[in-house]
Amino acid sequence: MQLSPGNTTDWRAALAGATATLLAPGAQAAEAATPWLVDSAVLVYSEGGGRVRALEPVVSLKRTDGTGVTTGLKVTLDSLTGASPNGAVAQPGAQTFTTPSGKATWTAQPGLRPLDPSFKDTRVAVAANQERPWGADQRLSYGANFSHEYDFTSLGANVSLARDFDRKNTTLSLGLAAEADQLRPVGGQPVGLKPALGAGSAKGGNGNRQVFDLLLGWTQVVNRQWLMQLNLGVGTGSGEHTDPYKLLSVVDGSTGLVTGSRYVAEQRPDSRNRTSLFWAHKVSLGPGVLDASYRWYGDSWGVRANTIDLRWRQPLPGGGFVQPRWRHHVQQAADFYRGWLVEGRDWNSTTQTTPLGAASADERLGAFSADTVGVTVGWPMARDNLLTLRLESYRQRQDTPAGAPGALASLPLTPDLKATMLTVGWSFRW
Repeated sequence: MQLSPGNTTDWRAALAGATATLLAPGAQAAEAATPWLVDSAVLVYSEGGGRVRALEPVVSLKRTDGTGVTTGLKVTLDSLTGASPNGAVAQPGAQTFTTPSGKATWTAQPGLRPLDPSFKDTRVAVAANQERPWGADQRLSYGANFSHEYDFTSLGANVSLARDFDRKNTTLSLGLAAEADQLRPVGGQPVGLKPALGAGSAKGGNGNRQVFDLLLGWTQVVNRQWLMQLNLGVGTGSGEHTDPYKLLSVVDGSTGLVTGSRYVAEQRPDSRNRTSLFWAHKVSLGPGVLDASYRWYGDSWGVRANTIDLRWRQPLPGGGFVQPRWRHHVQQAADFYRGWLVEGRDWNSTTQTTPLGAASADERLGAFSADTVGVTVGWPMARDNLLTLRLESYRQRQDTPAGAPGALASLPLTPDLKATMLTVGWSFRW
């Protein structure tokens, strides 16, 4: 994916508009003497094997005035480079592909999964929100977010209402969010389940997608040392979900070698319904705090996932802390996930047709398990200033699709993904 930074005028205008909307004229004077709490961080992300590298600075501002109104603003910049899997399966010989723009070609080495080296992206995201009292025991929150890339623009809004019960020991909340996305793929949107390269390939125009989410929340103070949270989320998306830069290999059912049309553009359903359950606990055990959570996820594509996240925050002399972390994630594949298409069974190169309604070789939709281990250390630098350093290691073990034919059976079709993440943060009052 060959991308370049987009026009900065749009996101600057959106930021100014969102800020002006959320900061009412009457509140500005009251907040004038109230300092902002600023959280800033820079993430450096690097995948092994020459894959994706990312640099992401983030700045978040938050302020609460004398009337209990809290205003927040967050700006994120992403710069990504490197190589990304295009969905094709490894082959004994070299494979040559055309970039999405059609202006250049690149070659995958024999025996290795094809990684598109033209991957490059720059993203800017802005989010603004405000929370205010709404009655004696209620709080109203609302916000807006905007994200822009060269080939993708997203605009969203959210609103939620929280009510306290039992002397503020119990809180129930209801939240709604909506998002509108516009997709402008480089070279156009390929026609799904049709030849992706060469003769017979076809491209369409831009795509659109709408996403809606509903969140029900329950927060409970169990005792002086224990806080529990339970969230139920349901969502739906409609419109273009297909990744325009992913394809599938067409292989011979005996030899495993690419044949016929060779490569076919992926196709995903045009709707996706999601359900998630999140259960979290914060427990004070002596001087330290245990933060434990579990998340279950399921959707109409057949993806099911379970995630456990454990953190232990241990105070250090002088006001600092150390926080080790372990996160374990297990996912089963989408119903339409395929490592490849078999000629004559999944794809007919003569008629350029398939009995499949959807198919994708995107590893994010496959079955895998992943672990993240790391540690965060914080040091107080001055009054209300905190410097943090987080180092984490991620390893993903992809399941290899069963029934690899011929030469594919002896090739590393799904190598492990390893990544290192380093985050430097600084919090202060301004």
